[in-house]
Amino acid sequence: MKISRKSLISVGRRGFSLVELIVSTGLLGMVMASMVSTFVVFASGTTGVAAYTEMSRESRKALEYFARDVRSASDVTSASQYDIIIEVPDDAYYDGGSVQYIFDVDYGIFSRIVRDKLNQVSSNEILLDGVEQFTFGFFDPLGQPLDHATESLILSVKSVQVDAEMVRTVSRSEATDYIISARFMMRNRPVTK
Repeated sequence: MKISRKSLISVGRRGFSLVELIVSTGLLGMVMASMVSTFVVFASGTTGVAAYTEMSRESRKALEYFARDVRSASDVTSASQYDIIIEVPDDAYYDGGSVQYIFDVDYGIFSRIVRDKLNQVSSNEILLDGVEQFTFGFFDPLGQPLDHATESLILSVKSVQVDAEMVRTVSRSEATDYIISARFMMRNRPVTK
C-alpha cells in the first residue's frame, strides 16, 4: 500500500507539536498568574473599603451618642484627657442619672457608661475599638481651650471636642480613620469663669 504525500500532510496536521504545547501552556500560565494577582489585589482593596466603612459607621454612631448626651448635659462632675462624666436631666429620654465617656488607653477602647439616679450601671457599651490616639478637648464659654490639668476645668467647661484615630490592619496595610468632632456645647449648663 502506497501512502500519498497529501494524506501524510493531513495526518500531521491533526495534533499539536510539543513546542506548540509548551508555548501555549506558558501563555496560559502567564494569563492565569495575572488573573490571580488581579483577584488578590481586588480582594484586599475590597477588604480595605470594608474596614473604612466599619470605622466610619462606628465613629458616626459614637459621635451621635456623644453629641446628644453633651448637648443635654446639665453639669460636668469629672473631666480629664480620657474621661468625662456628665449629669443628664430627668426627662423623656434620660432618667436623671449620669453618662460617662471613657477611653481605655491599654485596650484602645472608647466606651459609654450610663448610670441611673442610684449610680447603678444601666448600660455599658463599647463605641469604638482599635483606637490608637484619643483625647477630649475642653473649651470655655468664649471658645478658649482649657488645660486638662487646670483645677477649674470642671467649673469652666462649656463645650467638648473629641479627637481620635482608629486603625484597622487589612492584609499587609493599615486602614486609618481620623475622627475630629465638632465642638459640642453644653446648652443646659451654666458656667463660671
